[in-house]
Amino acid sequence: MRELIITQNITLDGVIDAAEGWFDPAGEEGVDQSDVITTIGEEMATTDALLVGRVTFEQLRGYWPLQHDVTGVRDHLNGG
Repeated sequence: MRELIITQNITLDGVIDAAEGWFDPAGEEGVDQSDVITTIGEEMATTDALLVGRVTFEQLRGYWPLQHDVTGVRDHLNGG
């Protein structure tokens, strides 16, 4: 049986939203996000599937192909 590992990005006050740049590895210039990009790469290297609900899938389907990708996430999602 395979493991199911859940990764959830959430702030201490309970916000699950990428608005306002709090989670933007490709974003603000001059901010070192190399640790975030390294962690994302490590997580992608150990996964072969992504499980999301219908609404999230529909949102991702239109969002990721249009992104400038410095993390490799777009290519990883499109490669499957």
